[in-house]
Amino acid sequence: MFSLRSLEVFYWAGRLRSFSKAAEKLNTTQPTISQRIGAMEELVGEPLFDRMAKPIALTRVGRTLFGHAELLLRQVVAMERDLELNRHLHCRIRLGVSETIVQTWLSRFLEQASRRFPNIDFDMTVDVTPSMLVALQNGEIDIALMLGPAVLEGFTCVKLKDYPLRFYAIPGLVTGEPLTYQKAPTVPILTYPRNTYPFDYLRELIFEKSGQPPRIFANSSISTIEKLALDGIGVALVAEGTLGAAKDGNILQPVPSEIDLPPLRFYAFYPLGFGSEMLEELAAIAQRVASEDSHAQ
Repeated sequence: MFSLRSLEVFYWAGRLRSFSKAAEKLNTTQPTISQRIGAMEELVGEPLFDRMAKPIALTRVGRTLFGHAELLLRQVVAMERDLELNRHLHCRIRLGVSETIVQTWLSRFLEQASRRFPNIDFDMTVDVTPSMLVALQNGEIDIALMLGPAVLEGFTCVKLKDYPLRFYAIPGLVTGEPLTYQKAPTVPILTYPRNTYPFDYLRELIFEKSGQPPRIFANSSISTIEKLALDGIGVALVAEGTLGAAKDGNILQPVPSEIDLPPLRFYAFYPLGFGSEMLEELAAIAQRVASEDSHAQ
């Protein structure tokens, strides 16, 4: 008879279509995964995986077992939830998060999540949304707090909050008010990387309205954007509430502007299916914490 651990190993190897990714997910080694799968195949008497496929794929027998394994594992999770055993489980959650959230309410989220699940260990990755989308689909992170929405097969997303984009600069850098479309190309704009919103949108909008391409200095680090803005290199364009110098001592001042930009819209993304129960609770905690943030819309 298969143990629950072996069924869990088999489930994740089948879902992620990779022994190495299953090992990363379950915090174990690839040889351990291979050994357990081999023992299961010996018991069944047939291969469960087509190892010649790239990536590996379940065989006919493997697909049959996969359905039963998911059903059994879901029943175990339901029992643990009803008995509140999941609250005390020790597990690791690989969390992807946008830096805007790091600079606003991530600490409060971790505090409340740890209160609900005292034995969770978080492995955190701070990255841009396109990279986290790939990591989610590859099974490299479990839940991501990032820009959305997006349609991903096998995943769901929960709306968190919108953050308005604001221009900030040291006093005197932008002469006259407001920052107009005609004036925007004359001063560097310090904002998020090229492969993220609002880079392309901002560039096309200013070019369309002014007839001139803007000078955009892109950077993935909000602290770097803030440092450059403090040094007078340009005007920072970031989510409201993310610059410490704009909150403490008013060193960086909001710059009125006629440039109208949609807000940054943040969502919690996580996979559907077995293993999503705790992730669903974490997404709800993130939603609650985000709603309490004064800078979000």
